[in-house]
Amino acid sequence: MGVSLTDRASSPDTEEMATSTLQSGAFPAELAARVEPPTLPTMAEVYEAHFDYVFRCLRGLGVRPDMLDDALQDVFLVVQDKLSAFDGRAKLRTWLYAIVLRVARRYRERSAVDASRFVASEPPSTARPEDDLEHGEQLALARRALDALDPDKRELFVLAAIEQMSAPEIASVLQVPVNTVYSRLRAARAAFSEQVARLQRGKSRRYP
Repeated sequence: MGVSLTDRASSPDTEEMATSTLQSGAFPAELAARVEPPTLPTMAEVYEAHFDYVFRCLRGLGVRPDMLDDALQDVFLVVQDKLSAFDGRAKLRTWLYAIVLRVARRYRERSAVDASRFVASEPPSTARPEDDLEHGEQLALARRALDALDPDKRELFVLAAIEQMSAPEIASVLQVPVNTVYSRLRAARAAFSEQVARLQRGKSRRYP
């Protein structure tokens, strides 16, 4: 928990010391003693809170359904091994996603099947049957468009459009400059839109 500078008596000397401290990155001893280290979640807490998130990410990154259980286990084995080193400088989900990304890449490399075989189950819906049908068609179209992207574009699209990560967070996960994220993301979104349009044209030809 950080120290609020406004808690201390305000004076020119105090403000000057605070400014100098922030600029230098060094804390006076009496302030440093009050800075508490981040509290790490337990492995059980991470698993409980983020299991669905990890599953969704692995699925979105193209891990085959029959490999999802193994991939999930691999992710949480890495988390168990690395959790003590988590320093809190990044969001926990961003840190988790970096692990998920590496595991998903490994499983995609191991998979020798076409990406079109990737099918994911959806939670039961309470919508009307006609709404379910329309939603199912839209979802299938989006997944087929996602499957058609190359792995790099797919990863970026999932990070930004599905997981709603910011460009700096994506840059941290992928270890690339922020400007590179912006340019690649534009290309990924354009490629996704192109695939959606292509699939819609094909559907129109089949069902005039």
